[in-house]
Amino acid sequence: MPRIPPDIWAELFYDGAWRDVSRDVRAVQTVGVTRGLSSESAGEAEPVQGELSLNNRGRRYAPRDPASVIFGKGRNTPIRYGYHVGSPWAQSDGTGTNGMTTPHNAAFSVTDLDLRMDLALEDWTEQQGLASRWVAAGNNRSWGVYMGGTGLIGLVWSPTGTATTITRFSSVPVGAYNGQRLTIRITLDVDNGAGGYELRIYTGRTVDDTEWTLLGEPLTGTSTTSLYAATAGLEFGDHSGLVLNMLNGKAFALRLMTGINGTTATRMTTRDASPGASSFTSGGAAWTVVAPTVLTNKHTRMSGEVPEWPATRDRTGNDSVVSIAPAGVTRRMDAGTKPQDSALLRYIRDSNPIECWPLTDGPEARSGAALLGSRPAAPLEGSFGYSWGQGELAEWVEPVFRMNDSGGARMVVPLPSSGTADDGWSVDFSFSTVRSQFDLSAKEVGADATVRTWTISLIPSTNQIFLTAITLTGTTTVLDNAVVAVFGDDRPHHVRMTTADNSGSADYFVYVDGVLVISGNDTDPPVQLESLSALWGLGGTVTEMAFGYLTYWGNTAPTARSVYDALTGFQGERAGARIERLAAESGYTASTAGETAQQRRMGIQDRKKLLELLNEASKTNFGYLVEARDRNELIHRGHTTLWNQPPAFTLDFSAGLVQSYKCRDDDLLTENDVAVEREFGAVPSRQILESGDLSVQDYPNGVGRYDKEYTYSLHTDADAAHTASMRLHMGTYNGVRFTRLTLDLANERVFQMIDDILRADVGDMIRLTNLPTEHGPDDVDVLITGYTEAADDKQWRITFNCVPGQPWRALVAGSDVYSRLDTAGCELAENVDASETSVDVLTTAVKRWVDSATYPAEFPFDVRTGGEVMRVTACTGTTASQTFTVLRGVNGVVLEHSTGDAISLANPVYLTL
Repeated sequence: MPRIPPDIWAELFYDGAWRDVSRDVRAVQTVGVTRGLSSESAGEAEPVQGELSLNNRGRRYAPRDPASVIFGKGRNTPIRYGYHVGSPWAQSDGTGTNGMTTPHNAAFSVTDLDLRMDLALEDWTEQQGLASRWVAAGNNRSWGVYMGGTGLIGLVWSPTGTATTITRFSSVPVGAYNGQRLTIRITLDVDNGAGGYELRIYTGRTVDDTEWTLLGEPLTGTSTTSLYAATAGLEFGDHSGLVLNMLNGKAFALRLMTGINGTTATRMTTRDASPGASSFTSGGAAWTVVAPTVLTNKHTRMSGEVPEWPATRDRTGNDSVVSIAPAGVTRRMDAGTKPQDSALLRYIRDSNPIECWPLTDGPEARSGAALLGSRPAAPLEGSFGYSWGQGELAEWVEPVFRMNDSGGARMVVPLPSSGTADDGWSVDFSFSTVRSQFDLSAKEVGADATVRTWTISLIPSTNQIFLTAITLTGTTTVLDNAVVAVFGDDRPHHVRMTTADNSGSADYFVYVDGVLVISGNDTDPPVQLESLSALWGLGGTVTEMAFGYLTYWGNTAPTARSVYDALTGFQGERAGARIERLAAESGYTASTAGETAQQRRMGIQDRKKLLELLNEASKTNFGYLVEARDRNELIHRGHTTLWNQPPAFTLDFSAGLVQSYKCRDDDLLTENDVAVEREFGAVPSRQILESGDLSVQDYPNGVGRYDKEYTYSLHTDADAAHTASMRLHMGTYNGVRFTRLTLDLANERVFQMIDDILRADVGDMIRLTNLPTEHGPDDVDVLITGYTEAADDKQWRITFNCVPGQPWRALVAGSDVYSRLDTAGCELAENVDASETSVDVLTTAVKRWVDSATYPAEFPFDVRTGGEVMRVTACTGTTASQTFTVLRGVNGVVLEHSTGDAISLANPVYLTL
């Protein structure tokens, strides 16, 4: 039964620990949170915003009062709060031998494995046990499932019960953000009929799903296998047979089948338990909760920071309340106006060089400051023909030092000492537009005062790079040279020289743009460098040669390729990887949901504000970037997690489950002429809907032109075409848009769904059924883009902000639901009255409908014409003219139709990005 106000808890973090402040929460005043996108047209999420009032009698929450618990540390104090409500889950902290166990049952000994586990791991890349039937003592091993530590899911099994086992891992990481809840399904076909076994790993939403997403590729073996019929019990949240961390996160449900898609051998759900219980019965089996695992229903609905503590008193002065407005971490990210440093500067700084001289000092500089505080780099006295802050490596990199004309100028850079360079070092520099010889020399001074100078010479007249060594005696040896046509193309380039000790001699390597061009060995071992010097303009003309990012590394330098990638703005980087990297570089945590290989590739990382860069990547990946609700982190849901979702829950309008709603059937989001320009790219790609109800044709053949132009960070110009097509697809959805749905959580019928409602998050889907007739006869799917919830002593409500979900149905080969393609053009070949069940159709496109004689397994399927959905049970004819046998009014609508009316699949699917 619901109660108002709900059982609210709250915690503040101070003095190194989370402190319970639930007793001080004023539940008669609003406790709430707003999260995600604020409207259907919002381009990105606002910072999470909370609302909470605390009793301040005794001045407990007064940062300026020495007696306060937050004295001297009030600003941006971490806070989290939520409810104790609904069914529990098993919470494990990854320590000890924990989880839930049930004794052996003969039904557990299956031939083929089909196991489903509903989990939410704190970190899906952390090594930990998930479930097993595995006892080493007495050779009682059957199978175990665990996370391999890199996001890969592993299955280990024994055909004999002994230590002779087989272990296989998923071919790709699971691709889930920290704390994300999903279901893992593992099937092992011990005899696939081809002389081997086949292991498949899937993801889904619940253990009862009928449609699953295959994770990576099926894994096969060259011979058949088997699962030992162990008498070990079933462990969930542990794999005691292996030396692993225990499950760190939440466990909700487990289902073991008698075979692949067989009947249920056992089905456990923590919804059958009570919070705090040490044991419970579910699916006819007794389960024991092993400490420190606990059953809890403590939902976190907001995690953030308190930027200020505004206290108020009543007239008597006896009652004091602090009404706070906690906010998420993106509030601080977006507080300033300074753009981020270039990708190159950020990458070098975070990769721990011995020292770096970016040479990005301003026009009035006289020397180049060192990144880590060493002595500056400066041209020697008498040098001329240069300017500070005028060189351009690339538009997205800070202006650097520029050599202007001839004159024989030299720059000397003294180097700090570092033990990491004792047995090898690397030196990097970046440049663009070299028109006359440029030399960079690295000077080694040994313990016996012997000197060796390595010189890299760029010779644009012959498109060559030379490596020369000069000893103390003055002997000059040209070690090698290579042809590299990189000098006059006005693009940024990177050169690295590396030495490494090889049993008392020095191996040397020269890289240009991350590619090895020179390598060899010198007889003397490498030692630390004393100095670097650059020489330019000897006997030639230098025209705007840009030079910068002179970097000295020890023996743990990042690869030359990675530095070049940073110089060129990490072009081609996956969107999720960019989000995670950018956040980490700035001291934040971000994690991404969606398979890495399916994330879209990014264009050049420009110098923008951090949050702008993060949202740019999320936008390119057609996903959502929001703050996690249970931790101060960012999470990104990529587009692959949005396609073909099962609903988080279903709302039946006829049952009174929706308190209020807002819907629109207008042109606000219409886009039928879309141009997308790639940032730093060529001409925009344009996609136009030429025909159809929402086409650019004038009424009544269309709605007229709605043109939009966008700029995206994209890897290639071809990606611009794909992006424009996706925007056109989203902008020509022809249906009612339910933009807001408000649910009264204190309504008993709604409260019965509280577990599913509180699970629902940004990017999840809601299905709306039995809608008012004015909105049409069909069910409507919507995606959650944000929500606001509020509770006090009078109400407890949640309002979801939504966008249409129908455009997110993707073609999936082999799927029972999503594998059928439309004809792309078909019409009625006769008038059809309200009772006719034999319907003649004419396909006007290239591909006709399948006929039931040739493809009987493809029937039935649903088609739509004039608002009526018919179920096609048979189809005759093998030409463009065919006849359907139909069941009328599947959606409750039966109408008369005319020759020429369009007929198409009732539930079409689309090609994904």
